[in-house]
Amino acid sequence: MKRQVYANIAITILVGLSAIAAQGQSRNRQLLTANIPFAFNAGAKTLPAGKYTVALVNPSSSRNVLQIRSIDGRVSVMLQTIDMIGQANVNAKLMFRRYGDQYFLAQTWMAAERTGLATLKSTAERKLENEMVKAGNKSDLVAVKAN
Repeated sequence: MKRQVYANIAITILVGLSAIAAQGQSRNRQLLTANIPFAFNAGAKTLPAGKYTVALVNPSSSRNVLQIRSIDGRVSVMLQTIDMIGQANVNAKLMFRRYGDQYFLAQTWMAAERTGLATLKSTAERKLENEMVKAGNKSDLVAVKAN
């Protein structure tokens, strides 16, 4: 009887660890492609409208780095991100903060993941945000679907 209880506990732990490992591995397999219809800022760099790939460079690290690269390879930027918890979405998406006619990459959500990646606000974005607040305007969040 004791032996069967220990076997059940061991199986439960093994299944739990396998599920955690599978969740961690799913993040590194995803490469997003998005057609972004407007110029946007990612970190300190301004990127033109166009088709981009988005990938997590170091999925096993606690300090996530996101790489955004144009399909033609001419433009690329790497950003440090932080994890954020949300609801799992069927589709992957990129979220942008919009201040007037300027867009800043804010979040990246992979399909079927509850953890998203949030970018840190650049100095230029914080300055623009302060100007908007003083003028009585607010920023919007704009979503762009990714594959």
